[in-house]
Amino acid sequence: MADHVAFAYLIADELEAIENPLFLQYIEHDEQRRMVPKIDNFVEDVVPLYSLSEFRSHFRLSREQVEDVITILGPVYMNLQQTKLPLTNSVLACLWTLVNQESYRGVADRFNMSKSTLAKHLHEFCYNINTYMAHHISWPRGQRLEMSKLGFDTAGFPNTVCAVDGCHIPIMRPHCDNPLAYMNRKQFYSVNLTGFCDSQRRFCHISVGHPGSWHDARAFRFTEVCRVLEEDPHSLVPQGMHIIGDSAYPLLPQLMRPYRDNGHLSARQRYFNRKLNAARVVIEHAFGILKSKFRRLHYLQMRSISNISSAVSACCILHNLCLEPSDQVVVVGDGVDDEPYPQQPHNTNACHYRDQICGQI
Repeated sequence: MADHVAFAYLIADELEAIENPLFLQYIEHDEQRRMVPKIDNFVEDVVPLYSLSEFRSHFRLSREQVEDVITILGPVYMNLQQTKLPLTNSVLACLWTLVNQESYRGVADRFNMSKSTLAKHLHEFCYNINTYMAHHISWPRGQRLEMSKLGFDTAGFPNTVCAVDGCHIPIMRPHCDNPLAYMNRKQFYSVNLTGFCDSQRRFCHISVGHPGSWHDARAFRFTEVCRVLEEDPHSLVPQGMHIIGDSAYPLLPQLMRPYRDNGHLSARQRYFNRKLNAARVVIEHAFGILKSKFRRLHYLQMRSISNISSAVSACCILHNLCLEPSDQVVVVGDGVDDEPYPQQPHNTNACHYRDQICGQI
């Protein structure tokens, strides 16, 4: 019996709690039998002692921002398990889980709950953030568009709306029809996060959940932005403006990428490439800040693609909510570099527009 319990706990460390309800009933029953010690009154007695900077360091949001989140989520908080866990405790436990790489069991003990309760509250929290706070990720328009354009102008690449890039979020082997599709070129499981951000490093659109084996360009084709660019491009990108991306993306009239370096680029084309890459780095900075603030994204111990996508999206929303100009830029590489976009049919309008920009900067 003891060997069975030890094996059960070993496996539970690797599995997302909510996705194994029968297994967890056995685990929770054994935990109750063994009276696993937990921390009493952490939220009530310890958290209030944190200074403003300590609170933000642990939860990424200020106390006022946490209160705003609680106010928004209060009317829709379902508490699906019908536990007696107050909403404040649930929100703080979920933020702590996303911010840190502490084990689920460690977080559960800290907030005086079971591991399965934490997991279920985390999924409900991420769902509610995505449902009721999605407006914190919005396309730059009006004054925000002018501010973003000004930032890119200052970086040396004029008339830019936003920058696009992709990054990999490492995950466990997922439960899906074709898990090997999520094995990327570096031989670890991941999902693609395609992000668009303005010059202030705020996400203005995200698309997450596509397999890690996909090329950035393929993931881009499945974004809402790509669909709108095909159907009504000027509703997103005003005439004479553009999005910027690296060589992994196609050249479009509304999407500028560097010249392909065939060894025969002119000095002006090389200068164009340097300026574009220098301006485009803001999206890499945004990913770096995102992963440094929400360290759970370094490796998500979840197996459901929908839960994974929900957690990543919630972190991006919270990133926009807590982003500050003074945030230190930490570029966190994912170890997966996409190859240049395959040779595409010649797009005369896009090539002419890029040459025009090249001649002006």
